[in-house]
Amino acid sequence: MSTTSRTDQREAAQQEAVDAVVRALELPVRLLAPERGLRTQVIMATGSGKTRVAARSAEKLRAGRVLVLVPSLDLLTQTEAAWREAGRTGPMIGVSSLRGEDVAFPNTTDVEELVDWVRPFDKVTVFATYASLGLGTLERAHRGGLPGWDLIVVDEAHRTSGRLGKPWAVVHDNTRIPSLRRLYMTATPRLWQLDEDAEGAPGELVASMEDDPDGLFGARCFTLTLSEAIDRGICAPYQVVCVDITDTQLQAAQLLGVEGRSDEVRGARLAALQTALLKASSEENFRRTLVFHHMVKEAEAFAAGLPDVAKRLHAAGPGLYPRTIWANWLCGEHKPGHRRRVLGEFTSGIATDGTVVEKGFLGSVKVLGEGVDTRECDSVYWADVRGSMPDLVQAVGRALRIQPGQGKVASLVVPVLLDPGETADNMLTSRPYNGLALLFRQAPLLTGHGEEGFRAARFPGFEVRPVLGVRGAQRGASAGPASRSITPSAMSSLSISMRAP
Repeated sequence: MSTTSRTDQREAAQQEAVDAVVRALELPVRLLAPERGLRTQVIMATGSGKTRVAARSAEKLRAGRVLVLVPSLDLLTQTEAAWREAGRTGPMIGVSSLRGEDVAFPNTTDVEELVDWVRPFDKVTVFATYASLGLGTLERAHRGGLPGWDLIVVDEAHRTSGRLGKPWAVVHDNTRIPSLRRLYMTATPRLWQLDEDAEGAPGELVASMEDDPDGLFGARCFTLTLSEAIDRGICAPYQVVCVDITDTQLQAAQLLGVEGRSDEVRGARLAALQTALLKASSEENFRRTLVFHHMVKEAEAFAAGLPDVAKRLHAAGPGLYPRTIWANWLCGEHKPGHRRRVLGEFTSGIATDGTVVEKGFLGSVKVLGEGVDTRECDSVYWADVRGSMPDLVQAVGRALRIQPGQGKVASLVVPVLLDPGETADNMLTSRPYNGLALLFRQAPLLTGHGEEGFRAARFPGFEVRPVLGVRGAQRGASAGPASRSITPSAMSSLSISMRAP
């Protein structure tokens, strides 16, 4: 697909979404708005332009006072810039703790100051994190004279689903946060049943993202599934690469009964995962890989040790592995300025000292999920597959973002550390396979049409075994040599025996 065609498809999808939002949220002629305000949902695949749709919808609706809610400080600054770029004019104000070089527009957490800043303007855009809901900042501001909103945009709206007793659920209450309209946007809608939230009180109500005109989120006015976005060239096609790892040092520790959380076992596991990533990266020609972790200390250790592992691999096989790599990590405790600098290095492939590197690896602990723009990323590696289904889908979305005309194929890499005595042939019954199975259970949500997209592909240099009884795909897109067909969700398996490099 040509660059022009991809751009046209993206813009066409965004215009379809804007038109649908305007139809759903336009106030009835000569009629009063309902007491709870007008509400609608937009479900769009990650990277397809939800932020631009929101900004353009606000202009089409002639919404003067607009509140935009996002889950993180990184998204707050990124979203403000995107609204400016989309043509939104007028004052822009943030409700956050950001100050100085961390932010390019005025921010406050003081209720009286917020009221004084907003009240004089008929057209003003306020960007706030969900934390401002939990802290009651916005609610107190309304009690102190802050006018109601013409439109509230709830980005990553699945975060506001669940128990109505949660602090963030106040956004649904029009008596506490008043607005004529609410626009809920996400790539991963969450549907809840009354017994799903174990922490809730018996009989407590939940906010579920049903397609219901009378529900808290309203009816869905527009849906762009990931499979459709891939078909239209808006998101990158992807392949799932299963790396089954046989590590003799780790297996020996397990056979000796060494406790799983011991330094010995954790160190062996870390080394195996590091080596597997670098080998898979070289075989698959990854350039920018996001590495997802569950624990901060593991992300830090993984990134710190990766360059040394790369040097040893290069020494053993200089024609196979790069001489230098870039590796770093981020978590929610890092300041926004630091996160922007690290992301900039990851994107550009240029280290702090000016060194140009062939491959970059960026570890993340719950900080590079929702909404963060990582278009240069071509692969995602799960060093730990723990997490909720929406978290996994959001992680996948980091690799599926695509620049117009880029034509990349994203790789989703899942390592499976085999237990003693196991081989790839019996991997499906392996205990470590559970993490990979978790991702595959999400496949229907990712693709929009179940298992039909999965297929096996062969890659030189590794022994490759199909898994999951993979069937041939019904549709595909050519990538690379003619002998290698990549489908919107292709599946391959790399078998790696770990030895000291």
